[in-house]
Amino acid sequence: MVRGERGFTLIELMIVVVIIGVLVSIGLPQYNNMTSQARVAAVKNNMHTLQIAVEDFASRSNGVYPPNAATLTVDGALTLQQLLPSAAMPTNPFTAGPTTLDWSNALGTPPATDPAGGVSLNVIQSIPGAAWDTYEIRGADGANALLSTILSNT
Repeated sequence: MVRGERGFTLIELMIVVVIIGVLVSIGLPQYNNMTSQARVAAVKNNMHTLQIAVEDFASRSNGVYPPNAATLTVDGALTLQQLLPSAAMPTNPFTAGPTTLDWSNALGTPPATDPAGGVSLNVIQSIPGAAWDTYEIRGADGANALLSTILSNT
């Protein structure tokens, strides 16, 4: 053994491991919180994308919104989904699959089939029997709670 060479003692190494453990225990909850906030922001972005497609549908259909998924535009026979980017529903950030759009003809209806990160489109007739002229878009976070952001034309 050559004199003058020294390594770290066991106590010094244990102190470093404890410090790293404390830093991880502080940082991990913050990381989880930030990823949850990012997923909620992605749901809000999905809601906005849907709102643009709904307004596009209405502009192609003389101001009438689609009451269901099979409704076609007046001018080009397109469905709402065909007006979305890539003609597909955006990705649900909580499930990594396509967002399921719940259709309802009652305002205030939350997403039911895809509650974590899901979106519901609620379209009504402000005058019974008239055109489908009012809508709202609601979304849910990872805990299935409705988001405070509601996009609508009411």
